Amino acid sequence: MTREPVPGWAAEPAVARDADATWAMLGYLGAIFLGPLIPLAAFALRRNKSQFMRYHSARALNLSLTVLLYATCCVILGAMLALDTVTLALVVALPLVFLLWVAMLKYLIRGVIAAQRGEPYDVPGWICATVAKESVTG
Repeated sequence: MTREPVPGWAAEPAVARDADATWAMLGYLGAIFLGPLIPLAAFALRRNKSQFMRYHSARALNLSLTVLLYATCCVILGAMLALDTVTLALVVALPLVFLLWVAMLKYLIRGVIAAQRGEPYDVPGWICATVAKESVTG
């Protein structure tokens, strides 16, 4: 977690930051159960309201989309292994999907904590590719 404030966050009113922190928290927590659907909705609806909300909703969306892509790869691997035996496919693919979900859970919970504190949070690049842009330029 980085402690440096993102430019423009300090200019936002405290009431708006509290509401945005709640939306960001819901985006992160929604990604745990519904994948990228809730973060996508939060990003689409609130990205132009504040830089804080755009940053955190994009982080949650990027993380959930990347993990969804990794899970799709695990399903493909499982389908290929199922050509040999279904047992082998389940023994290999299910633990991989579970470990991906646990890793995503770890970083989403850290994101929730950072959003509630009003801080930025950098997810490691190995688990999170940039799909949605986090900051507003200009």
